[in-house]
Amino acid sequence: MARGFNYAPGASEEVSQAQEPGLHRTQVTVLASSKNALVREAIAARDDLPLGIMVTMAHDRATEVRAAIARNPTATPPIMEHLVNDRHVPVLEALLSNPSLSAALVEKLAFHRKSEVRSAAAARLNGAVTTAADPAPAHSAAAPEIHEHVAVVGDSVVLEFPSGEPVPAVAAAESDAVTSRPTRTAPIRGFRLPPR
Repeated sequence: MARGFNYAPGASEEVSQAQEPGLHRTQVTVLASSKNALVREAIAARDDLPLGIMVTMAHDRATEVRAAIARNPTATPPIMEHLVNDRHVPVLEALLSNPSLSAALVEKLAFHRKSEVRSAAAARLNGAVTTAADPAPAHSAAAPEIHEHVAVVGDSVVLEFPSGEPVPAVAAAESDAVTSRPTRTAPIRGFRLPPR
C-alpha cells in the first residue's frame, strides 16, 4: 500500500453493516468502538442502542457522533441534559431537532451564548406554541436491556426487577403510602459541630 493512502471513510463495509436492522448487541458494541467516525455515527443513530453505548456515544470525540446521538429520539433525558452543555453548535442544533427533548431543556438553550442556538431554540419554542405538545419520549425503548421488566399499569409504568412480574396497581399504591411516611432520624454519635 502506498504511503499516505487511505480508503474513503464511507467506503468501509462496517458503515453498511452498522445500518443493518436487527444487529445483535455484541455486533453493536463492536461497531460502536470502531475507529471510523462514520461507523460510530451510524451506530449512534440506531433506535435499539443499549444504555451504556448511548452514554459512550454522548462522550465521543467526533462532533458528528455526538450530533447523531443528540438527534436520536430514544436518547434518555440524562444524556440530553449532558449534551445541552456541548460546545459545538451542530450538536446543539441536532438536539433541538429531537422530538423527545423536554421543554425545560429547550428553554435552557433559548438563553445560550451562541446566536445560532438561541434562534433554533426560539423557533422550536414558537413552533411548540402553534402546534401540539411535544410527543412523550419513548422511555421503555431508551433502555432495551430492562424492557422485559417493565409493566404498564393504567397510565403509569411499574418496574419489578426480581421476578419480572407486573406489580398490581393496588400494591403500587400501598408501597407509595409506605414510602411516604416520615422517618425518624437519630443524632450521630461522636459528631461535633465546630465552635462558632
